[in-house]
Amino acid sequence: MAGEEKDKNAIGDKLIAMALAAFGISRKFVMASRYDEATETAIILTNGGTRVSFKDGDKVEKLDEISITGIPKPRKVIAGKAK
Repeated sequence: MAGEEKDKNAIGDKLIAMALAAFGISRKFVMASRYDEATETAIILTNGGTRVSFKDGDKVEKLDEISITGIPKPRKVIAGKAK
């Protein structure tokens, strides 16, 4: 029993790591992650509020910075006095 649980956890951890690499997400910006055993899918929620799912072999596009971190880039002043 304990060996099977370790194997499932190892598979889940490996798939989550693959998903993070595929989407370009740093682990420090992950709010929550889990492995769904029934569908063999890694599900990740970023600090930016984006929820992504990943199966082994999926081709995905990397997420933009706001989707990952939730922190927008500073805006450029286009009118008025710059601070």
